Amino acid sequence: MSTAIISALTISIISAACTGGTAADKEEVSGPRELALFVFDRSTSIEDYQLELAQQLSNSRISTLRHGDRVAAFQVLQLSLAEPPRRWSQAVPVRAFDNMEVARDSITLARFLRDAKDYLKPFSQPAERDNITGTDLLSTLHDVGEEIRAHPEHAPTLYLFSDMLQSNRMIDMEGLRRMPRDGWPKTAAANGMLPDLRGLCVVVVGARVDTEASQRVKKFWIDYFGATGGTLSDENYQHRPVALPSAPCPGVQE
Repeated sequence: MSTAIISALTISIISAACTGGTAADKEEVSGPRELALFVFDRSTSIEDYQLELAQQLSNSRISTLRHGDRVAAFQVLQLSLAEPPRRWSQAVPVRAFDNMEVARDSITLARFLRDAKDYLKPFSQPAERDNITGTDLLSTLHDVGEEIRAHPEHAPTLYLFSDMLQSNRMIDMEGLRRMPRDGWPKTAAANGMLPDLRGLCVVVVGARVDTEASQRVKKFWIDYFGATGGTLSDENYQHRPVALPSAPCPGVQE
């Protein structure tokens, strides 16, 4: 083997060792960093298999996070903002160097994603749910809004694992018992009662769409997120998807 070939191979091996792979293996860095928000509804109206699905889908989504992204998780509040939330938020570690990836970056990222999945497990566990007395999605979304505003440099996407049946003292969507009046989201927004969710892309998993009542609930939430500045489209409001959409709101966060 010629000296030139040996030298070229040596340089290639050293380069791969320093960067953790070839240039083709490096993470592409383009567009804003992501803020992946997960909200888990553990109320008794949610079946155990739905919580299992929520864990599977959230784990798959976490696996796609990159250096510098953020992940946050919330359990749905029961009655109001007055109660302490179960909430967790963390940044994915950034690279050691901006213009290259070293081997330890891949290790650090893999460990973070593994630990994040483990940390989120309690958010979707079916155990000890008998003492849950309500489902206050509206109050929970105020906490989501605070997380978004704290990290304006990240493009936020909310994955809301819920049947979307708000149920507290003021609004009870179970069987349409106490539905908000038509136009309530716009009125509430005008009065400063809604969170600021501008730029938020929303994906709902677990909500029924097969009855007139469920269609009415869906319309409320599409109107609600529109009034907050967020985006919830008809195709992102699903009951039992096999996978989360890879680009749920094209054009919204570009």
